Amino acid sequence: MGLLQGCATSATKPGRNGAHYKIGTSYAINGIAYKPQYYDYYEEIGIASWYGGDFHNKPTANGDIFSKFLLTAAHKTLPMPSFVEITNLENGRKVTVKVNDRGPFVENRIIDLSEKAATLLGFRDKGTAKVKVLYLGKMSRKMLHEQLSNKARYAKLEERHRKDLIAAKTSVGYVLKVTEAAHAKRVASELRRQGIQGVRVLFKAGEYQVHMH
Repeated sequence: MGLLQGCATSATKPGRNGAHYKIGTSYAINGIAYKPQYYDYYEEIGIASWYGGDFHNKPTANGDIFSKFLLTAAHKTLPMPSFVEITNLENGRKVTVKVNDRGPFVENRIIDLSEKAATLLGFRDKGTAKVKVLYLGKMSRKMLHEQLSNKARYAKLEERHRKDLIAAKTSVGYVLKVTEAAHAKRVASELRRQGIQGVRVLFKAGEYQVHMH
């Protein structure tokens, strides 16, 4: 088995704008210690296996719901989430998978792939294959930045929703006008749930208006 890697030992590796990988603390399985860490470069050759049915629709180590139909993988120490390219050295097939779980905790195996990934790599029926694992740093960092951007956007929407509800509770008559139907309906639904009567959503002059009597 060959291994070439550079690493940072901190619990998380920050990216731009505060994005970070979930590294996790050191842990032990069957008396063997593992230390998750960030890798500047990671390439390894060894045996891959796959897992499927028993774990389908169950949470992974980073909180995703595992699906045997998606291209994912379990690794003992790579950051989560991250992407790696898997090359089946027995037939030359390649596939890119998302690392979102821990494992495999079986001797002489370096990565556990989803059933879908094993099928595309051509070793589902065989069960294992000799592979090369290459960490895709640029793709992994891009995913982190997108997740952070989506999180910030969601936080802004939640804050606007909170302020709109406060204004609605202390107002009579016209309350709010917005361009998004979903936001107007959500505010109206929350007001009704809190017992406020006469809440209506109207569409006038190209905008949605929340009224209450």
